[in-house]
Amino acid sequence: MTLDILAVCPHPDDAELHCAGLLLQARASGAQIGVLDLSRGELGSRGDASTRAREAQAATVLLGLAYRENLGLPDGFLQCDRATVDRLVAVIRALRPQMILAPHWDDHHPDHASTSRAVREAAFLSGLTKYPAPGAAHRPEQVMYYLDRVSIEPDAVVDVGAVMHLKEQAVRCYASQLHAHDDSGVETLLSRPGFIERWRSRHVHFGSLIGVDCGEAYVLRSPVPIRDPMTLCWGRRGMV
Repeated sequence: MTLDILAVCPHPDDAELHCAGLLLQARASGAQIGVLDLSRGELGSRGDASTRAREAQAATVLLGLAYRENLGLPDGFLQCDRATVDRLVAVIRALRPQMILAPHWDDHHPDHASTSRAVREAAFLSGLTKYPAPGAAHRPEQVMYYLDRVSIEPDAVVDVGAVMHLKEQAVRCYASQLHAHDDSGVETLLSRPGFIERWRSRHVHFGSLIGVDCGEAYVLRSPVPIRDPMTLCWGRRGMV
């Protein structure tokens, strides 16, 4: 199997919360999309690893992913180390994605920041012919970093208005994180009343930056190459 886009995320539900809109838009255009979760989210204050695995499977079906795997690395202790990078290189070489999505390197959650750094290193090292990892050398054309709660100006905003309802359905698959149905009584950011409304409002804000209803924001470390300048035009002539 090969993919067009691979999202590498620290925990189950990160892809759904942060970059599922881009994945859904790409799938609608015929792209093969997939998600690699690095941990099972077992340190989460709510739910447990087996519950989150079932929720991830439900979201996988809804998103129409061609691939989803979990490396089972320790939640809360993700590192940008040789062992993690080697495993990521092996996945990149096996799936050969053109694009990788990852968290921003300054994210507030240490697992997210570590994942970002590990993806950056793996995406480069995977393209070195002599790098000692399984598979033939392959380097993705682009790595895009999604934003969580960091206050950073995006380099790119994807119009996700047409798929926002599906993205929200995928997020709602993680009921253990969103609803107070367990016995723990633990309140988290996601379980607080109004979380979905606040989460949706971020998409409205980013969408407003490009004049659409809902958007997903991304940061890039290098310029985007453009061969045909007309790809930057949406045919919205006459708008004021």
